[in-house]
Amino acid sequence: MAIALPDGHLVLSKKALEIIYKNPTQGDTRAAFVLGHELAHLANDDFWHREFLSVTKESQLLDKLIKSYRGRNGKEKEIASDDRGFIYAAMAGYPVDKLLAEDDQQQNFFVYWQQQTFQGVDETHPRPEERAEVLRMRLKKLLEILPYFHFGVRLTHFKRCDDSLYFLREFLKNFPGREVYNNLGVCELQRARIALGKEAYLYWLPSVLDVTTPLEDLSYATKGERNTLAKRFLKNAKEYFKLALDMEPSYLPANVNLAITTLYLGEIYEARAAIEKARQLAPLDLDLQGLRSVILYEEGAQSPYIDMWPYVIRQLENLALEPNAPLSVHYNIARLLEKRGRTGADKIWQKLAAANLPAPYQSLVCEKTDCPLAPPNQYPQKTWPLPVELGADTNDNKTLRQWQKNGEVRLYDLYEEIYQHGSVEVLALGEQVEMVVLKALDNITRDDLADYCGQPLRQGRVVNGTLWSCHNNWTALVVDEKVKEVWVVKK
Repeated sequence: MAIALPDGHLVLSKKALEIIYKNPTQGDTRAAFVLGHELAHLANDDFWHREFLSVTKESQLLDKLIKSYRGRNGKEKEIASDDRGFIYAAMAGYPVDKLLAEDDQQQNFFVYWQQQTFQGVDETHPRPEERAEVLRMRLKKLLEILPYFHFGVRLTHFKRCDDSLYFLREFLKNFPGREVYNNLGVCELQRARIALGKEAYLYWLPSVLDVTTPLEDLSYATKGERNTLAKRFLKNAKEYFKLALDMEPSYLPANVNLAITTLYLGEIYEARAAIEKARQLAPLDLDLQGLRSVILYEEGAQSPYIDMWPYVIRQLENLALEPNAPLSVHYNIARLLEKRGRTGADKIWQKLAAANLPAPYQSLVCEKTDCPLAPPNQYPQKTWPLPVELGADTNDNKTLRQWQKNGEVRLYDLYEEIYQHGSVEVLALGEQVEMVVLKALDNITRDDLADYCGQPLRQGRVVNGTLWSCHNNWTALVVDEKVKEVWVVKK
């Protein structure tokens, strides 16, 4: 029905496809699992699939090979391939839990497959009930580790990558998806920017998850040491983004972040290739158009025969006329005007000084022009209802004692505890509450967020949504104008 060939090809028979797609709504998921199962055999170099074709020509050897297969843990190989195939299909975005669904009208896929193929139970394959049960346990473990991914993303947003990396790497052991590699790369990119200091903000390069936070100490090392450290972080970031793109070349966030990383590294042609790919994927994205203009300018600057400045400045000025033009476009126009020795940058700096910019850019703009004094903090009209106080000790907390807690400590360097109760999650590190996540917020919209902050909110860009941040106190994840989550941390 399905087999992996020695040359690396996979073959599904016509009958196998008919069985798989007999239920059209689940056909693609079933096909993804079957293909993933066979790919796992190839990846593990399982001898059965290497030797099968050669022995079919000599039928008298078939019994001998089957006995050998049994002796080499044949069942274990099949279960291992089930497990990898399940993970591969899930990584590709298929709802693999449907393979295990059972009710009065439907059997799980493994029982269904055995009945449709008229395969009897033998010693070379586990029973279908066993296969389904193993994968139910795998799914349970994946769901248990899922909070590590989410808290890794949240910590990255608050520029706590030293902690975030622990969570993302732990999740990676169980589910090496493209988004995990991308977020690991974003962390390395953030660390490189810290090491580079002001050099990192010559242009405004909006990367995914790199959103508003206070300016960090940028002078903890000499310039030479900073550059060496930054280069190491950038190379790490580049490797992570490439791993994500190996999985899916059309994955937009990794293309954008790779363009920024290679631009920092001075690998201008790689940066150009990455941003062109990103532009093909999102041709109307004004952030990407602005980033492409900067890369074009830097590409031209490496040649004594090409002057890209006139073309690039026209492109950016046209973008700036758009009603929803990103602030990064105006910032980069001012930078390029200064590089050329032209007038006009002062007016742009004055305009940006009145805007609510991310901290690093706000600091640099205020070096160019006088910034207005920040308005005094106003007491917010509303506060988020936190069931647990930030900084609370988890040992003696009566509330957390009644909540569901992750079963084991994985990150002993951090000693993480993750509590869940209804629509609330709590992260504690070293037995101290560090973050509270609120969900199911009764249809709160983006327009309602201003009531919870005494200052204007700052907007950040993420995949499939936006982040709206109040100081460094809390951040709301907004999708389609609805607030999906609020992440509250201690300032």
